[in-house]
Amino acid sequence: MTMSARSPEVLERAEPGVAEGPGPDSGAKMSARGVCVSYDTTLAVREVDLDILLGEVTALIGPSGCGKSTLLRCFNRMNDDIPGCRVTGEICLESDSIYGSGLDVVQLRARVGMVFQKPNPFPKSLYDNVAYGPRIHGLAKRGAELDEIVERSLLRAGLWEEVKDR
Repeated sequence: MTMSARSPEVLERAEPGVAEGPGPDSGAKMSARGVCVSYDTTLAVREVDLDILLGEVTALIGPSGCGKSTLLRCFNRMNDDIPGCRVTGEICLESDSIYGSGLDVVQLRARVGMVFQKPNPFPKSLYDNVAYGPRIHGLAKRGAELDEIVERSLLRAGLWEEVKDR
């Protein structure tokens, strides 16, 4: 798996080809075939083939800047909002392309989460950040029920006393 190449001429020939290996019908929970990611003319990830199996631990290991996080962001389409970012190849979740038309990205992100090394809240209030998960999962839309979930979550995290009056 080559994760980094920093030359425009490589980008021009980086269109994904036919990948060999198990692919989307392998029983893998998630699979990537021929995945390339570029930022404008800079190739960040080149021709990655990867199967992630249910119940297995998969590690992406490499030096800083080699494309690990860039590849991981492809799995829940977090690269979609980065200007100039282009993803080619195929990524499937349970045999369904996550870049297929009609896919609900919010539902994808509810199923394929990320835990960041550093906290990365949404540019919203603390309340809205805590309420985001319950809202997208349909646990509560608004009002007293959502208020209770937010308060209970902040209590469990040991933050309620510090933030309750904000």
